[in-house]
Amino acid sequence: MPYSYTQIANYLRCPRSYRYRYLDGWLEKETRAAMIFGRCFEKALESYFRGGDCGATLHREWGAFRDTPFEFKKGETWDRLVHQGVHLLERFAQDNRIHIPQPQQNLQIKVV
Repeated sequence: MPYSYTQIANYLRCPRSYRYRYLDGWLEKETRAAMIFGRCFEKALESYFRGGDCGATLHREWGAFRDTPFEFKKGETWDRLVHQGVHLLERFAQDNRIHIPQPQQNLQIKVV
């Protein structure tokens, strides 16, 4: 079983918190928009590597949080984040520097 840096750091900071989150499956309610948007963007990248429509995935995933009362940083809005995300996806696809052979088998996907 591979462990991420975040998992190890969480365990070292608080073993009980680690147990609740990674072993018992508890999830903290996230209030920061950037964290949730990052997860949506990761799903869009996964879609890109699987040959799907990454822009539609980003809009669908982030759209589910349209009316969620998040904490936004100064100058950040829901629309601005989605615009930046689409721009990043376009640049990522344009550069075409990363190729994952057989993405169905080689993507690291967490199964719950």
